[in-house]
Amino acid sequence: MKLHYLLLGLSLLLSSTLHAAEAPAKPAYYTPTDTILILGAVPQEIPPFVEAMTQREKKSLWGIPYYTGKIGGKSVVVAITGIGKTFTGMTSTLFITQFKPRLVLMSGTGARINPDLRTGDVIVATVTYEHDYGSQTRKGMVYRPMNGPNNGNEVENAFSPPDSLLKIADQAIATYEAPQVTANGATYTIKARRGVVASSDLFGVTTRRIGSLRSRFHADIMEMESAPLGHVCETLGVPYVIVRAGSNVAQEAPNNDYLRLGPIAARQAALFSLHLLKYL
Repeated sequence: MKLHYLLLGLSLLLSSTLHAAEAPAKPAYYTPTDTILILGAVPQEIPPFVEAMTQREKKSLWGIPYYTGKIGGKSVVVAITGIGKTFTGMTSTLFITQFKPRLVLMSGTGARINPDLRTGDVIVATVTYEHDYGSQTRKGMVYRPMNGPNNGNEVENAFSPPDSLLKIADQAIATYEAPQVTANGATYTIKARRGVVASSDLFGVTTRRIGSLRSRFHADIMEMESAPLGHVCETLGVPYVIVRAGSNVAQEAPNNDYLRLGPIAARQAALFSLHLLKYL
């Protein structure tokens, strides 16, 4: 009898935790339009999309500017979320509700955690994590599941796009004719591949935190919007895919390096994303 209650309790515990099941292949709670919602975090991350648009119109939604039009014959809405978790959650939810897109594409930059990445190298996020959710102790971060709005259910701190979209991204990676860039005293051809992105509301981080991002999360890139976007899309049942290009090396005070290298990375992420759009 004791074993029966133990197993029952374990079953209830497991059922109350939503593990990192991938996002759905199609919207779960609405009939989608044919629109693809494209989001960048800052102004420098969207110009290639705007330039590629036909039938372009600039509009505003609750005071947030956006562009609507077509890229390659596909209907798109392009907007800037703003930096960090709050702006990302607010803007993505607002635009998803308004436009009911068939999928969301986020394109932008991030600091390089993986030392093998060069400025401009592209990562399609297989999984994203929020690395500032938990308790900051003297021994480092203590991570825990997140409590969601559905009766406080626990949600695993790991967010993955639908496998169907990642397979499409693989096709785009395989056919991408990557450009060359010059950065940090070297000229090279951009590489694109799958990888891991970790997000937080931290712009600069300590060497200790960088070590944790490598050892615990195996992160390639660190930034401030991808996991919040994944968190929103999975909660709302919306397909999404995230493209990030490495800018500066992750560090405590990245300002000057980010200002110098961010524009290179932003353009490379957008160029790959435009190629990916052909398959979406």
